Amino acid sequence: MLYYKKTKIGGGTMNMFPLLYTPIMQSVEKQFLYALRQQHIPSLSGHVLEIGSGPGANFPYYRAAAKVTAIEPNDRMRKQAIPAQLHAHAPIRTLGSSAERLPFEDNTFDSLVCTLVLCSVEDPIQVLEELKRVCKPGAAAYFLEHVQLPQPAAARVQHNITPVWKHFCDGCHLDRPTRSHIEKAGWSITGTDSYFQGFLLSMQAVLPPDPSS
Repeated sequence: MLYYKKTKIGGGTMNMFPLLYTPIMQSVEKQFLYALRQQHIPSLSGHVLEIGSGPGANFPYYRAAAKVTAIEPNDRMRKQAIPAQLHAHAPIRTLGSSAERLPFEDNTFDSLVCTLVLCSVEDPIQVLEELKRVCKPGAAAYFLEHVQLPQPAAARVQHNITPVWKHFCDGCHLDRPTRSHIEKAGWSITGTDSYFQGFLLSMQAVLPPDPSS
């Protein structure tokens, strides 16, 4: 949900979701999400790529990173992230690029962070393939995503709600099988913690070595 887009209405641009998201999420962040970030992000090292960085919720937890390149296409969210960026332990550069077409050469990054993003990108498989391209073989990754529930009845409810939900929540899909997408794109999931009956997955992954090398 942090991968914000602008919605055109008439001749202007309606971009209210970033203003609403942070206040709404503050309670969830303090009570739950911060602990997951604190547990997994500090160990990621080298040159780290983060996509959908939003207001910089992950920025305080980069401890082992040599540097961080953070992708956030929404101008307003990048401005909101400036305080967290300035106080971070690692140097952080933010860019307004699209996750579907990253402006980096192959095998650039040592680590990857992707939290609450793949629900709202237009083509998650394309994004994951692009992330694989710019990350080095053996790169470590951390994914924190809400996903399609494993219970068939609950998954049907998610599917039925999603058209309305994504309209009001800036393209967020409730019914994406994100773990399957990650694996299909070539990432190897090495650890998974499940929360809220399988609705939220905290996943550690690695990009396998290139067999041709």
